[in-house]
Amino acid sequence: MNRGHGRGPLRKGPKLEKGATKYVLKYIWKYIKKYPVHLVIVTIAIILGSAFSLSLPILVQVFIDNHVDAEVIDMTGLLLIVGGIIAGTILVSITTYFQSYLMAVAASRATKEIRHDAFNKLTDLPIKYYDTNLHGDIMSKLTNDVDAISQAISQVIPQLITTIITFVGAIVLMFVTSWQLALVAVIAIPLAIITTGIILKKGNKYYSVQQQAVGEMNGLVEENINGLKVVKLYNQEAAMNDRFAVMNEKIRKASYSGQIYTGMMMPVIRLIDNIIYGLLVGVGAILNINYGLSVGKIASMTQFARMSTRPINNLAQVFGALQIAIAGGYRVFKLMDEQDEYVGTSNELIKDTKGHIEFENVRFSYEENEEVLKGISFEANSGETIAIVGPTGSGKTTIINLLTRFYDPNSGRILLDGVDINEYAKRSLRTQVGIVLQSTYLFKGTVLDNIRYGRPTATEAEVVDAAKLAQVHDIIERLPNKYHTRVREGGLNFSHGERQLISIARTILFNPSILILDEATSSVDTRTESRIQKSMEMVTEGRTSFIIAHRLQTIRNADKVLVIKNGEILEQGNHDELIKKNGLYAEMHRAQFDI
Repeated sequence: MNRGHGRGPLRKGPKLEKGATKYVLKYIWKYIKKYPVHLVIVTIAIILGSAFSLSLPILVQVFIDNHVDAEVIDMTGLLLIVGGIIAGTILVSITTYFQSYLMAVAASRATKEIRHDAFNKLTDLPIKYYDTNLHGDIMSKLTNDVDAISQAISQVIPQLITTIITFVGAIVLMFVTSWQLALVAVIAIPLAIITTGIILKKGNKYYSVQQQAVGEMNGLVEENINGLKVVKLYNQEAAMNDRFAVMNEKIRKASYSGQIYTGMMMPVIRLIDNIIYGLLVGVGAILNINYGLSVGKIASMTQFARMSTRPINNLAQVFGALQIAIAGGYRVFKLMDEQDEYVGTSNELIKDTKGHIEFENVRFSYEENEEVLKGISFEANSGETIAIVGPTGSGKTTIINLLTRFYDPNSGRILLDGVDINEYAKRSLRTQVGIVLQSTYLFKGTVLDNIRYGRPTATEAEVVDAAKLAQVHDIIERLPNKYHTRVREGGLNFSHGERQLISIARTILFNPSILILDEATSSVDTRTESRIQKSMEMVTEGRTSFIIAHRLQTIRNADKVLVIKNGEILEQGNHDELIKKNGLYAEMHRAQFDI
């Protein structure tokens, strides 16, 4: 909504703070735990797969100690070992399939809920949030960032469970097999964990920058598409391409740096793995010579040692997805933790509205130390038409923003029938107010759907009556499918004036007690404007109406005109009274009508 001036500075997405990973994982668990059956089956599948993997070194140990050096090969025992390996491999393949399938199902359902809850939060956030955040960045949170969460759920959670089971199982079996060699391996394992932690910390910040940069780029793309005509008119294609290139390069650098750290994980883990392997073989050889430690046990210990570091290695493979998911999840869940505009507000419903409005010494600023309204006071009696005029940026639309509680005053009160509007539920207050904005928006659907947007249960006959009052019925009748003609995104298949007329019909059908027209006829021709004026006289009858206008011809019959400048009411009275005062209003009138 255009609010004149005072728009707050645009904010980028939140930067990752300490504890962000824990915060995101806790939030994800809130959604994943809703699917306990999936998690239990996946866990069982992982346990079976891990159990078989852990049994392989034992089978190798038995094979070496009992068959490799044996004078007579025990074919039965050998076949059992080989058969066990084959059967286990088949079992792991089956369990892996079910594990992947069930996690994909759980991930898709969980992210569907996350996206739904995030969208619901967006509809409940105050206008201020949209005024201070890039719209493309907001959309990126519901698309790119949620997709990153989905990928993490389907990949990272199974890896985490596998890591815990395999790591603990390998450590236990190492001590069971040879506590001496187990100590050698355990001493080296912390090196892998510490190194991994350092790399994770370094790479984390780059993935956060990447997700924020993607949101900024989406904002630029949205801006370029919406303002494409202006871009072409002023030949700014090259400039927009340059801006895009800068943002694209920022994403490339962040992604490149993050991938560098991701790429470091595998070689580092393999290096540590080989060091442990060498130590085990060397120490194992000594133990074999001096204490008779079998070759089979040495071989199985090397396998267990690798299995204790392999989970870390596996996590390295999904490191990039994990970090992107943490960065994206942090942005999404911070959005969901934003305080919506209905928290702590009254639930009191409005009954039998008369429409008597009073502003009592209202002060307001969008930004600190920059007052837009400076002690505004006026009264609108029930059924009166109040016109608000003044220079651009004087605070006219801000008055409407406060009346509809898109924003709340810094001080002062706004009364409806003698009651502070803060004592009413916002939703209830807004059911009493109908607004026709200077900049209108039509939704996808039919013309019929758009007119009855505020009253979905209205009959087609009621829609037609509203369209006739708004002087748009004849225009609609000339459309290919009349009221059932499809509206393209934003109403692009209609002119600005036609969109405004449809918006007026929508407000008329809504039948509010308080009517607000914010430059409602600014995009129609003089003849149509005259027709609308006659219709609006009927529409405003019995309703308290506010008209913001630059064309003073449209407000000649207003009961009261408020002349506002620099956030203060300089004059108020009807048209004739203000002309006689020969003040700012009279000056504005002469500027428009004197030749």
